[in-house]
Amino acid sequence: MKLKLFHKILIGASLGAIAIGGINHKINTMPCILLSPGAKQMCELGAIPDTLAAAWSGFTIFGTITALFLGLTAFLKPKPPLTRNPHLNTDLNTDSFGSAGELYGNQLIQRLAQPLPQTAEFNWNWLLYAALGLVLAIALNSPVQTMNDNPLVRPVAQAINQVTYQTPPAIRDVAKDMDSIAVYAIGHAEGNMTVSGQETPLIHGHVDPSLIGGRKVINRGWCSNYGKGGTLEQANKGCLERTQSRIPLISSRMEKHGLPPDQNFELFLNILDLWNQASPRVSDVAPKVAGDLHKKGLRGEDLILTTRVESFRDEATGQLSAGGLFNICANPANQAHDFVKSHAYKSEQWRAACIRWDQRRRATAIRNVLKYRGYLQ
Repeated sequence: MKLKLFHKILIGASLGAIAIGGINHKINTMPCILLSPGAKQMCELGAIPDTLAAAWSGFTIFGTITALFLGLTAFLKPKPPLTRNPHLNTDLNTDSFGSAGELYGNQLIQRLAQPLPQTAEFNWNWLLYAALGLVLAIALNSPVQTMNDNPLVRPVAQAINQVTYQTPPAIRDVAKDMDSIAVYAIGHAEGNMTVSGQETPLIHGHVDPSLIGGRKVINRGWCSNYGKGGTLEQANKGCLERTQSRIPLISSRMEKHGLPPDQNFELFLNILDLWNQASPRVSDVAPKVAGDLHKKGLRGEDLILTTRVESFRDEATGQLSAGGLFNICANPANQAHDFVKSHAYKSEQWRAACIRWDQRRRATAIRNVLKYRGYLQ
């Protein structure tokens, strides 16, 4: 069965989608390997949107390349020579005909035996080739930054960046062991450690105040392991592994958005704290949010707090979204309720006040640890 042009392009595009989507998913789920089974599954599910975007990118790019290749092949393919009808006798001798009628008939046969002039037909496929070629030419001639911002190219560029990026040693070891700075910072933000690194009673087990889904989940360990169980030692070890798994991704994305983690250490710890506290989508988008705010002139504590708040904004709805925090703020028994009660329940002002209250508290805790440990004056 001979494949049509459309089918050939579709096959090429599909192979590209499978290849690039598969590679992208493998890279994005590398940090998930070290997690516990439940957290690993959530981490892998969180990588699906990036995988789908990468697959679409591969579909478009390889479809374009396939169309151009087929067009070039058709252009270079030699045309078959024109042939005369073998059933017509063109070698006629006019002297062999005895009458003028026979002579005229023979001349008519000779003219009919000549090949008809071929009229050039317009090949409409060339419009497709030209359009796809123009798209590819624009992409190849665009500045690198413009290509990386393209939603079709972005997932592939991110995957390449994550493979080639080398995490600075000072950043790579921030959660190396229980004496690491990330442990003190996040542990204090969670309320499981004092500013000096001493354990509080909460580290041994406490009910998570978010009450997501109405469940009473027991937190244990310096990072509050959200019901993953085990002894305190096992919880602390799991917290280290989970935190270490996300450091390369956050570091590479901060570098990509013009904020090297080793030069923006406090911001880095705050984004790492977001990874520990909230849904992966929050810390995943935080480096870009911070980069955009930095370009607008925000610096220092304003940059950190605004980044933390705006990273909770849902890209699909445009609203601030933090189900667990909203449960805390809605409960009159919690201190957070006093900071939001002047706003209409669940209004955008209410949401912003709730998230800002919690994020300011956590950012202040991290800053105090950095000051205590001599990282800040």
